[in-house]
Amino acid sequence: MIRRILGVQLGKWILSVGLAAGLVAGLPGGCGKNQADKTADGKTIIRFWQFWTEPKVRAVITKSAEDFEAANPEYKVEITDLTWNDGHQKIVAAFAGGAVPDLLELGSDWIAEFADGNALMEMTSEYNNLGNSYFGWLPAVYKNRCWGLPWYVSTRVLYQNDELVRYAGATPNNPPVFWGQLMERCKRISQLQGKLYGYGVNAAERHRLYKKFLPFLWSAGGDILTPDGTKCELVSPQAIEALKFLVDLSEFGYVEKQAQLDEMFMSNRLLYHISGDWLYERIKTSGSPLRFSAHKIPFPALNKGGQISFAGGEYLTIPRAAKQPLGAIKLARFMMNEKTIFNLCIATGCATPTHKGVAENPYFAKDSVREVFIEQLKQAKAPPVHPRWVDIETELEWGVEQALYKKMTVPDALNKTCEKIDKILEDFAKK
Repeated sequence: MIRRILGVQLGKWILSVGLAAGLVAGLPGGCGKNQADKTADGKTIIRFWQFWTEPKVRAVITKSAEDFEAANPEYKVEITDLTWNDGHQKIVAAFAGGAVPDLLELGSDWIAEFADGNALMEMTSEYNNLGNSYFGWLPAVYKNRCWGLPWYVSTRVLYQNDELVRYAGATPNNPPVFWGQLMERCKRISQLQGKLYGYGVNAAERHRLYKKFLPFLWSAGGDILTPDGTKCELVSPQAIEALKFLVDLSEFGYVEKQAQLDEMFMSNRLLYHISGDWLYERIKTSGSPLRFSAHKIPFPALNKGGQISFAGGEYLTIPRAAKQPLGAIKLARFMMNEKTIFNLCIATGCATPTHKGVAENPYFAKDSVREVFIEQLKQAKAPPVHPRWVDIETELEWGVEQALYKKMTVPDALNKTCEKIDKILEDFAKK
């Protein structure tokens, strides 16, 4: 049954992880089909698998679970930590072996994959009850039904070095509103003597490169797939315009991985850099005297396009085979209350709380940088909610890389990328 639910993808994963009885027995927390449902003192166990392992953040999760237990003494929460390196593999093995947790954190990219075959419990009723109070629902909606609750969401903004911008012929309070302004300033700063660069361009780094292209694609009015998700749309004039702009911008920038680009911005070597709220938190905690500001993604031109950025997040889901679905939904609601969301944001440095009430807290609303993040989130998009998104993402990054490194022309790179993505979509349709 599980093979049918997860289709071809699961078949590949089973081969890659060598799934067998021994692997299932060795799942996180020692879970197996015969796992105990009660503690020695009779409390019902809720098993919660999550990815936050940094000590400060993990402490927030632990405290929230303890507070939940205090308010619901009939339950005991068992938390198992996953990592992004092998968490996906362990989750797939859990579904295959029938040893699923009760509450499961999933990245937004994975929800459609597991929802496609009805492996997750539908949570549309929760959306109907909570929808107006939270941001970030769309990545959890697949086939017009909701499969997860938004726990943590993030977006990207344009960071500006307020000292270097003067050398580019502008003032700090006059950020680039249009692509042409961004390009011209980056060109000017790159012509100065010294190791200064106009823009930070992501290198061929998995799961990151495409996130720097999509804001330009979406702002130009383009998209990756057609609205029905059956065809690739990357051969459009908007897609060509967006990728050509990124390639041209790289002529006045520095190509490196995200972490190194963040470091370069902090070291006064980059004029403009698209990054997330983690960079703001890092600048603050470092005590750096860097003078900077944050701004929304520029428009392509006057009266043209939008200011759309990338959005992603983490969602609380309940496997359909969970032993304690009622306890899991109670725990999920508790993990999404204002106190927990606020503390989670403080611990992670998140500037975009999922809870709208938390977003109105002065800690966020009265901070000039966090305020920009919250406003940008209102004009941000997530990648298509598609069960084969991980494969589509790989081909998208390949195409951007071909154009960025001048291995192919922009039109040729996008055409070839569309061919590859269309093949993925055709194979999925046949399934």
